Amino acid sequence: MTTAHPPSRNCYLSGCRADGCRTAASRYTKQLRVEHARGHYRMTHAGPARQRIQDLMTAGWTQRQIARASGVEAASIHQVYVGAQEKTAKWRAAAILAIPVTTPPPNTHRIDATGTRRRLQALRVLGHRRYDLAAALDITADRIKHITNGNTKYVTPAEAAAIARLYRRLSAIPGPSQQTATLARNKGWHGPLAWDDIDDPNCQPETCERRQGGPGRREAVDPLEVARLTRAGMTAAEIAMRLGCHKRTVTRARGRVTHHALQEAA
Repeated sequence: MTTAHPPSRNCYLSGCRADGCRTAASRYTKQLRVEHARGHYRMTHAGPARQRIQDLMTAGWTQRQIARASGVEAASIHQVYVGAQEKTAKWRAAAILAIPVTTPPPNTHRIDATGTRRRLQALRVLGHRRYDLAAALDITADRIKHITNGNTKYVTPAEAAAIARLYRRLSAIPGPSQQTATLARNKGWHGPLAWDDIDDPNCQPETCERRQGGPGRREAVDPLEVARLTRAGMTAAEIAMRLGCHKRTVTRARGRVTHHALQEAA
C-alpha cells in the first residue's frame, strides 16, 4: 500500500498504514532504541519547566502567551503547569526555559478597561440607564454591569471602541433617569467633565473634594461668562484666575458653549 501524502510517524500513530508512514514509524523507533542504548534520552524532568511557567504567570503571563512565545502547544503548557506530566520533551523544556521572566507581551485580545469603565460610569452619572446602554451597544446588561463596577479588568478592543463611540455621542446629553444619576454619584463615580484624560490610569478626576485643599477654586462657572471673556481676548489661564477656577474648568465651559451653539445651529 502506497501513500499520496508525505509519510510521517504521527500519521502512522493516527491510524494510517501506508507503506511510507509504516517506514517512518519504524525508523523513529529504531533511532530511539539506539539513543537509549547510548544513554541519550529525549525526555527530561518537567520540574524546571513547571517552575518557569509558574514564575511567568506570577509576572502576569497567561498560558497562551507562554505557548506563543515558546512555540509549545498550549495544551502541553497546561499539562506541565498542573503537574500532569512528570517528564516532558527536552525541546519543550528548553523552549519554555528560554523565556525570560519579564513583563508579558501586549495581549492583542484584551486591553485595560480603565477608560472603558470610566466612560460607562460617566454616562450613568448623566442618567443613562444600563439596559439602554446595553441595547445601544448590543452587549448584555450583565457585561455592562461588570465593566462599570470594575469587576472586569480587561475588555476586548471591539468593546472598548464601541463604548468610546457611544460615549462621544451621549457624553453631552443628559439621560432619562435621575435615579440612575443619583445612584451613580452616590457610588463615587464621575461625569465626563471630571476627566482631563479619561484613558490615563494615573489621571485623577477633578472634583470638589480635590479643590477644597486648594485656593478656594470654584467647581463650576457660567459658560456664557467664559465665552464673553474669551471674546474679549483673555486666555484660559487668565479667565481661570479671574473667575477663581481651574484652567480645565474654563476649557470645559468653552466646550459646552460650542456644543450648545452646534445644537442651536442644527
